[in-house]
Parts: sequence; structure tokens; C-alpha cells
Amino acid sequence: MTRITGRFRQAMIRFVVPLVIPVFLTTGCSSIVYQPSPVVPTWSPLPYSAKLKLTQIEAYTVKPGATMIADPQIENHVTGVSHSLESAKKQWEQSVAEYAAARKTFTYLAMDSQTDLDLIMRLNIYIDPGVLFTFNHVYLVHVDATLVDPHTGRLHSYRGLGKSTGDVVRGGKDDDQDPINNAVQSAMNDLFGKIEHDTRLRHL
Repeated sequence: MTRITGRFRQAMIRFVVPLVIPVFLTTGCSSIVYQPSPVVPTWSPLPYSAKLKLTQIEAYTVKPGATMIADPQIENHVTGVSHSLESAKKQWEQSVAEYAAARKTFTYLAMDSQTDLDLIMRLNIYIDPGVLFTFNHVYLVHVDATLVDPHTGRLHSYRGLGKSTGDVVRGGKDDDQDPINNAVQSAMNDLFGKIEHDTRLRHL
């Protein structure tokens, strides 16, 4: 699709201004929201614009020790919803967009305008309380993303994984904020690294 690459050769890298609004201005204290840590811009930017959409965000509890077993399908061990994050989905979407804008994976990042590619993301957090009271809580994050070319319908799928540990005693939502933030940041780094190094995207 030479028409895509040609269109951006003369364009300077731009980002949508609303994406860099500080998170604390758009979020309340009633829900956990990802707060991106500083990120070094990529050395492998893609010559395309992208529209970002977060379609799912949720935090679940899993059976004690589920993150330590060989079964890769952590979804099979969910015991319930830990935090209902659906009401904060827009804030999470903005935070993810802030991360992507800072990383500069795409020449232009938007939320609602027409772009070369659609980036559709689903983010799930799994909290493992550990098998004994002496074990730290484990936080596992799956970020699933699909890049879709709206002109051809062609798509590519990716998964980013992140993990962190929390306190042995988890007293409430506030104790989850930092380890969730760390695990999400790790998953985002993994996901966008895979996207940036996918050689198929250099020949769309």
C-alpha cells in the first residue's frame, strides 16, 4: 500500500494534544487507573497513523497459586471480579494512549479520526493471592491487541504480558494500585515491542 507510506514521508510526527493531558486531571479516586511511567521513544517507529480503541478492561481474582502453574490459560482459574473497571474504561483508554504517544510507535495517534490502522486493545488483570499467607500477591496482565487495516480488512494480533508482586497482606484497592501499574507498564512494553519489530508491518 504505497499510498500509505507516501502520504507520511512529508509529514512531521504529530500527536493529538488531548492525549497528553495529565492522568490526574481526568480520573477520580473511585477506581484504579493506569498511570504511565516515563518511556523512551522507540528506535523502530512505524510509518503509519493509528486509531486506538480499548474495548475491554477488567481486574479478576484467580485461584491461589494459579500464576505459578504451567497452564497458560489463566482465564480457566478466575474466581471472581476483583475490581470492576468498566466505569473507568475511558480513563484507561486515555492512559494507554498517553503511553503510546510517548513511545512514538506511530506517526500519528488518534482516538476518533480516520487513520491508516485501527489498534483495538483488550486489557485483563489477574490477581493471585498466593497459596499461603507468607506469599506475596502476584499481578499478571494480558494486553491483547489487533492491528486492522480498515482499507483491506487485513489484521495482525499480538499479546503483551506483564507481571509484578504486591504485599503479602492485601488490605484493599489502594494496595493494588502500584503493582497493577507496574504489571501494566511491563505488558505495554512487551506488546509495543512486538508490534514495532513485526517485519510484516513494514510491507503493508
